[in-house]
Amino acid sequence: MYKDLGRIRQINVVCLSLLFLITAAFNPAVANSLSISVGWNKPPYVIEEKNSGFELDMISAIFAKLGYSVNYVYVPFGRSNTLIKLGKVDAALTMNQRMDTEGLAMSIPYISYQNAAISLKGRRLEINSIQDLKYYTIVGFQNASVVLGNEYRIMTRKSPLYLELPDQRKQVEMLLVGKVDFVVMDINIFNYLSTELMGNSHMENVVIHRLFPKTDYHMAFIDKDLMLSFNKAMTAFKQSDEYNNLVAKYEFLH
Repeated sequence: MYKDLGRIRQINVVCLSLLFLITAAFNPAVANSLSISVGWNKPPYVIEEKNSGFELDMISAIFAKLGYSVNYVYVPFGRSNTLIKLGKVDAALTMNQRMDTEGLAMSIPYISYQNAAISLKGRRLEINSIQDLKYYTIVGFQNASVVLGNEYRIMTRKSPLYLELPDQRKQVEMLLVGKVDFVVMDINIFNYLSTELMGNSHMENVVIHRLFPKTDYHMAFIDKDLMLSFNKAMTAFKQSDEYNNLVAKYEFLH
């Protein structure tokens, strides 16, 4: 009798172990986590110190619906595609078709940045084209001369001073203290950082020169099937109240 009880216990242990493995196989939350490379701090999209921001909150929510947990790997903006090509991460955020994406599975656009040339209203600077910028001092975001296209890149060579900085807070500071004529950056990033620096919104004191079309960004994946699952889940998420609440939370401008 005791031998039979022992066998029953052994069978139960085996069954429970098999049940756990089966559950893990069908529940990606148990079985799967993803490493995703992301560029350094660019609030409100990426707030590194809080491991949050509009972009990260959205991506985490989408993958949670697919049953994945996410680990973000912070790198300089230009290194995201390097890491994924070396197989160090499963996916990379904020990828653009002008970057080296050969061999990667690219999602449909998941976010768009509205870059603009921004000047202080009190300076009364008037420009109508990208070429008009060549007469002024400019500080742009890192890789702006790649992301914003050939016309912009040619213009930067003619500017009396052109810099690209990975720390976008320094961009805003340089404009506000008059060290440069223009910053070239996303309007939501400028709004967020200038509000932090000034204590309230500074948008009424600047001119937004909308010289650039919106820049669409994609996620790059090693696994094509995972990319397709992300596309489907992301499209559904953007039609939800959860997405609208995120837009309201971060006070996005359009």
